[in-house]
Amino acid sequence: MQIDAAYYAALPAAPHSTVVVRVFERSIEILDAAGQLLRRHEIATRRGTFTMAPSDRLFNPSRETARVLAKAERIGSHTAVLARELFARLGRPGQRALYGLANLARHHPCAQIDAVCARLVQAQIFSYAAVKRALDRSTATASTATAERLEQSGDHIRPITEYHAFWERHSHTQSPEMTDGHVND
Repeated sequence: MQIDAAYYAALPAAPHSTVVVRVFERSIEILDAAGQLLRRHEIATRRGTFTMAPSDRLFNPSRETARVLAKAERIGSHTAVLARELFARLGRPGQRALYGLANLARHHPCAQIDAVCARLVQAQIFSYAAVKRALDRSTATASTATAERLEQSGDHIRPITEYHAFWERHSHTQSPEMTDGHVND
């Protein structure tokens, strides 16, 4: 069930059954139609969070999950730790985060991805979005630093006077029938 852009498991309620939800300051309670308490969850602090008791989570690692985890392991050992932790914490709902993490190598160097994952694992932050933000920031910083290193002078660059003379020499070589880019009739 969804409450304020966060998702909460209502197990053991049957799918499509009616439940009653009580929202308190820091928690929610899910009751069945007879008023019996099914689950109590802390209110999620982030949008899109999926809250489920560990005992309710079905463990069913498919071949696809194993393939994506192996792909993350090829990026680096810290990336593999983060991917396994994402799967352990989110299960099937976290599959998209695993795909995103494993596909970061298309756009970023593996060493850079693994370094970011190492910092996040050390800080106990297990989030694909945090990895993506950190990589985007480092890429933006690197492109700014590269742009700042560009030079307009050096042994490999001719003096501006040569470029000016070349332009003056060749800009007046239009055919007589061409003026202002149009053919005169």
